[in-house]
Amino acid sequence: MIPLEDFLEGSPMKGFGSKQHDSCILSEETSYRLVSRGGGTAENDVISEKLAELQRLISECVSGFLTMSLGRVDSEIRQSLGRIVELLALDRGFVAQYSVTEKRMVCTHCYQTPANNPAVRCCEITVPPWVLQKIEHRECVTFSQVTDVPAEAEQARAYFRGVGTRSHISLPLEIDGELIGCLSLESTRSEIAWPEAVFTMLRPLADVFALSLERKRKSLEFSEKMRFETLLADLSARFVQVEPDAIDRQIEQALEIIANFFSVDRCGVLQANSEDRSCVTVTHAWYAEGLVRIGNDINMKNLFPWAYEKLFTCKQVLIFSTIEDLPPEAAIDRETYVTMGVKSFLTIPLISEKGVYQLLVLNNLFSERLWPQQYIPRLCLIGEIFINALKRKEYQQELQRSCEEIRELKEKLQVEADFLRAEIRSSRHREEIVGQSQALSNVMLQVEQVAPTDTTVLICGETGTGKELIAQAIHDSSLYRDKLMVKVNCASLPATLVESELFGREKGAYTGALTRQIGRFELAEGSTIFLDEIAELPLELQAKLLRVLQEHTFERLGSPKTIKVQVRVIAATNRNILEEVKKGNFRQDLYYRLNVFPITVPPLRDRIDDIPLLVWAFVHEFCEKMGKQVSKIAKRDMAALQQYSWPGNIRELRNIIEHAVIVSNGGVLQVNLPKDLSRDISWCRSLDEVESQHIINVLRHTGGRIKGDAGAAQILNMIPSTLNSRMKKLGITLREEKGEISS
Repeated sequence: MIPLEDFLEGSPMKGFGSKQHDSCILSEETSYRLVSRGGGTAENDVISEKLAELQRLISECVSGFLTMSLGRVDSEIRQSLGRIVELLALDRGFVAQYSVTEKRMVCTHCYQTPANNPAVRCCEITVPPWVLQKIEHRECVTFSQVTDVPAEAEQARAYFRGVGTRSHISLPLEIDGELIGCLSLESTRSEIAWPEAVFTMLRPLADVFALSLERKRKSLEFSEKMRFETLLADLSARFVQVEPDAIDRQIEQALEIIANFFSVDRCGVLQANSEDRSCVTVTHAWYAEGLVRIGNDINMKNLFPWAYEKLFTCKQVLIFSTIEDLPPEAAIDRETYVTMGVKSFLTIPLISEKGVYQLLVLNNLFSERLWPQQYIPRLCLIGEIFINALKRKEYQQELQRSCEEIRELKEKLQVEADFLRAEIRSSRHREEIVGQSQALSNVMLQVEQVAPTDTTVLICGETGTGKELIAQAIHDSSLYRDKLMVKVNCASLPATLVESELFGREKGAYTGALTRQIGRFELAEGSTIFLDEIAELPLELQAKLLRVLQEHTFERLGSPKTIKVQVRVIAATNRNILEEVKKGNFRQDLYYRLNVFPITVPPLRDRIDDIPLLVWAFVHEFCEKMGKQVSKIAKRDMAALQQYSWPGNIRELRNIIEHAVIVSNGGVLQVNLPKDLSRDISWCRSLDEVESQHIINVLRHTGGRIKGDAGAAQILNMIPSTLNSRMKKLGITLREEKGEISS
């Protein structure tokens, strides 16, 4: 240790000696004996001159700070440190500021001599705990060599050795008893014995440093507060007139502003599920450039059980400068934060009249930080602005949905009214289900079985058999009997209009779509839709119909909006739909979806017993309509009606009776049946019918002769006895005396 030798080299100071040591001042060539100030020797004059120079330097620095603008404080502190270090021939001087919350000193101003070329950067300089404890008790800290540091402060010794410190002095900076920081001077090239005069001389400089730093801190706090208040006013103004559809965008812009103000890496709003608050969704977020977005859905109870209780139950703000500050009971939370890379966080529960359902979250991912407590109430206010804006958006959306629903209901009622008017006009001509045959009774039994369910029904049968009446009977016996059954004839609509007719369209969906139109499926919501001639539906629409049957959803033509409906489907066809599937004209998966409960309506030729009942029902209908009186039908005419094959089924029967009523002038119905073309078409009849007709035709050709040359047996290449047996089986009789043949 230099007791004060090598203290001066020309003008700069080289070191200080302590009063406890018989110290001296030495240049590199000459040594000077230190004596009392009153000694009057040349050596004392040199010392006095140098001390006076130090005193003048400090006085100059102090006076400069009194009138200095705040913008020059930082640079002037560094310059003052440099002048002191150079004057005292030291190697390093720095000012560290004290953080009350974090209980540590942070180096903010530093000067190191260029000649020293230190390996330690200023930003790496800190104040070890032993020195910090002394400064907190307002004690000055000094040691001439590292070994002077107490043994119990081994950590401090290790730190000083690590940064190359050989001698050190620190003075606390305080204002009105409040600790601001410390002023420290160090030597790294030699050990210095610090005289007590140094403390006395440096005290005014330390005080003016403290005053200047506090003035700047207060000014910055005020400026920051005013900037934040301006930010708050700006954010409030943003949400006053914003349109509901722009609220989400405005919230994310506001989050970016908040994140930039507080210098955070991630900022967002989380929305809790209304039924289970442990499930939260990231509804709005801002991320620093390069950060990967986290998943939208988070289970708070599983990932943050401690935070969940504090936020949603206790309604507490969670503010942590470092994850290590979390209590032991938050071990799961700490592990989750570490996994997510969070270094420090601030989470604010946004409280509404319903409780806590939103959270405002700020995260730092790259560094720990001190969160400004004074801004927490204002952040809560920003959160309330977000909540009110989101409520306004929700109310507006509900209002729009209500208006849209009213408009759709109005359109639906209008369509229903038009549809009902058409139904009323056609109801005068509507047939009722008439008949008592076993075939019809079997069908009606199936109707009774399936009607109370929601099951899809596929009605098959020839044209004119009354498939629509069966569908109406199912609807009238179902749970939807009080609502309208919507009917669509897929064969009567052009292929280009089938989709818009079934599923609706938006205005401008295609050329000529001048208005918005709801489809038949929307019209049939909560009721039954009857799809007649389903086999005529184009293949491209069959897939969309399949989706309606499976998922009960569809989209209007020209609209991306998905509409959900609950509709019972009854389909009908006069084709062999399995054959259509084999040919590729009908989707197999759609067929199986439709064919849940198949009903086959029998043709009229299989309901011969019902023909008289149907005939009289039609006679009464047309007589009432035309003002005629028909009371009789000839037996031969009724028999002819029952023997006719009725390729057009009930529809053909109705037309023939209408014609008969028109041409009848008396009380007897005059029936004119058309030629039974089906009798000449072999594929329309059974094998026995074809065989019987062929034998009769051959017998008529032979004049009833069975045996002999050119007889019926020879023509048919049959033994006469075999032909007789066959004729008997088929009911063919031959009256030889008249040459008549009958079956």
